[in-house]
Amino acid sequence: MLWDRCFFVFAVALASTVLTLAPACAGDLSLLTWEGYADPSFAKPFELASGCHLTATYVGTNDEFVAKVMGGGADYDLVSPSNDTTQRLIDAGAVEPVDPSKVPAMKDFFPIFQSPPWLVKSGRLYGVPYGWGIVRTIVRADAVTSRPDSLAFLWDPRFRGRISVWDDVQEIYMTAHLLGFPNTYTLTDAQLAEIKAKLIALKPNVRKFWGTTGEMGTLVATGEVVAGNSWEPTIVSLRKAGIKILEVEPKEGRNGWSDSWMILKGASANPCVYQWLEWTASAKAQALGYAVIGYGFSNAKMVSELSGTSKALYQELKLDDPNILKGVDWWQSTPRRARYLEVWNQVKAN
Repeated sequence: MLWDRCFFVFAVALASTVLTLAPACAGDLSLLTWEGYADPSFAKPFELASGCHLTATYVGTNDEFVAKVMGGGADYDLVSPSNDTTQRLIDAGAVEPVDPSKVPAMKDFFPIFQSPPWLVKSGRLYGVPYGWGIVRTIVRADAVTSRPDSLAFLWDPRFRGRISVWDDVQEIYMTAHLLGFPNTYTLTDAQLAEIKAKLIALKPNVRKFWGTTGEMGTLVATGEVVAGNSWEPTIVSLRKAGIKILEVEPKEGRNGWSDSWMILKGASANPCVYQWLEWTASAKAQALGYAVIGYGFSNAKMVSELSGTSKALYQELKLDDPNILKGVDWWQSTPRRARYLEVWNQVKAN
């Protein structure tokens, strides 16, 4: 088979220390993905070893994945949506099942990422997990006398005008945890009303709703805010700058996301598709990816490719610990997402 022949040569090329071997199987590969997921640091070695020419189109939201795929996704081979969006593409018949035997590196994935529920339908796998992260709650060490253990500390009046939270419906998910609602993604109107009231009560403490990890990092670094929620790269950048940040592991629980490479309908015939899936599933490629985006990755052996400060920070965030994955409320498709957005916008406008 063409794929088998191409993959064998590609695997040998990547295993070699010389990545300028004869191309394994020339072709074009088009990605619809997040910025950083096709960075030259790991895309160029792939192109040299495979002979595949990579082009990437970047999105800023998961809704863009759906809009572009449904509105003419034939232009792309692979997409990398988050786990609150994957089921929408699966149910629409826009993506193909993945053959795990063609992605041998998946055997080294953390158990949750080998067959996650957000990628499985009728017993078939529809994606290869890649980057992941947890919505972290943080506070400057100089702003508290001890590490909080509950999300409730964000509502403490002494933090008036001193916190920042993400401008996203994630804050509805967070507040659902605080109020003890177990059905994060299927909230009733009555539950949403309680959440809305609770979030409006938080607003006196909110200095700003942040939009990017860099923005949150700057707010904390300058002392403009002292607490809030963030992603892993924010914590890493602050600690590298010498700012002592405490991570709160709230007893109410926390949310997490996972991005996965998915094959658009008909694209599996492209021999470059499975070469990219295998390369980005490998510990080596994911270590290169971590240097760019700073999140967790699906391959449990990736940490062995890190060294020095990078490895220490990765382990400090417990991104190599399978136990941290067990208590995560992973994002899911939200049937009433439009209603959640409406409530969130009402909170901000109040």
